[in-house]
Amino acid sequence: MLSSDTCKAAPTDTICLPEFNHEELETFLEFLYCGNLPREKFETHYYCLAIAANKYAIPHLEKFCEEQILKLLDSSNALKVLELSEICSNETLRAAAVESILCPETEIIDSPRLDQFATENPHLIMHILRHSCKKRKT
Repeated sequence: MLSSDTCKAAPTDTICLPEFNHEELETFLEFLYCGNLPREKFETHYYCLAIAANKYAIPHLEKFCEEQILKLLDSSNALKVLELSEICSNETLRAAAVESILCPETEIIDSPRLDQFATENPHLIMHILRHSCKKRKT
């Protein structure tokens, strides 16, 4: 999308990307120029980068984000990754996040974080419930 004529501006105009703060925009541009990011930068900004990759249809960044998020996925960010998977329509991230949430060692199911998440994302709780029921049948 960024290469299309609709994203080009005259030399005196500016292009606004309001979904980014300054640091996030810097990181986004660094990825566009270098094709990679240091792990620390990615960990800090993975959420906005994945959303931007989806919004601006940047396949290389989408793939990079998916691969790196799967490496980062753990109980501390599983609910956030599930929410991100919904925004970006990413089934791979959704399945991995649900598996992480249902893993007995994570204790997410018993945490107050899940209660708040359920209030804000009832449709995603349904994904977790359906997956849990399917696992019990097998």
